[in-house]
Amino acid sequence: MSLIEKIIGNFNDKREWKAMEARAKALPSEYHKAYKAMQKYLWNTGRVMDWQESKFIFNHIIDLLEEASANGKRVKEVTGNDVSTFCDDLVIDAKSWVDKQRHKLNNSIKE
Repeated sequence: MSLIEKIIGNFNDKREWKAMEARAKALPSEYHKAYKAMQKYLWNTGRVMDWQESKFIFNHIIDLLEEASANGKRVKEVTGNDVSTFCDDLVIDAKSWVDKQRHKLNNSIKE
């Protein structure tokens, strides 16, 4: 990894992120707002940390919203009324920041 990549990050990851966000922005307004709200929830709860997990989860949400839009379904017809539970279920197996810190603490104390 070059010094520039350490400072700025991987350019391919940034391109993928921008492409993913462009897909989300192309959604009809109601679906785009729902995506941004779910994205904010997932960031604020600390459930998505790793880029690969983030990419998978956010692309999955966009796929669902694109399909819902194409089929004329409203957002909550796809997510259910409890959108936070829907989001939590998407990341149930993902390691959160807290999980990583717990693991780090437990490994730092030998006996």
